[in-house]
Amino acid sequence: MTRVTIPQLDANLIDVTITGWKKTEGELVKRGETVAELTTDKAAYELEAPSDGILLRILATAKSVVPTGYIVALIGQPGEVDDAAEDENNKMMATYRGDASSQKTGTETERKSRVRATPKARRLARKHSLDLEAIQQKTGVDVIDEDTVQQFINS
Repeated sequence: MTRVTIPQLDANLIDVTITGWKKTEGELVKRGETVAELTTDKAAYELEAPSDGILLRILATAKSVVPTGYIVALIGQPGEVDDAAEDENNKMMATYRGDASSQKTGTETERKSRVRATPKARRLARKHSLDLEAIQQKTGVDVIDEDTVQQFINS
């Protein structure tokens, strides 16, 4: 069983948005083949399969925002399971969201208050002098994309 995790793509990278999946559960994947697309505040990346096998399980849906190190999928042979993966992800998300009872650093506080948006959405909002926080409050979406900003402009 191989865990597909979010790599540390940049020294300052905290989290990524799963833009979309190129493969579906049950599909055969080859090592190095693109299985998903990722977006950060600054760039888009392709997530490659670290091994050959069947994409047994996807643990993060499209448009999910997950921290680096998060297990987004499992690759292996039919019948294999990894019961610990979800528990590890839950612990990681609790820490990422600040739910853990640990002392918060300045970076964690900034991350919690930062509005999540795709680069195209940020550019469109900036072009129209819109506040992403206001858009998020009105629409209630977790991750603002270009369509959400356009709908906000049209409303």
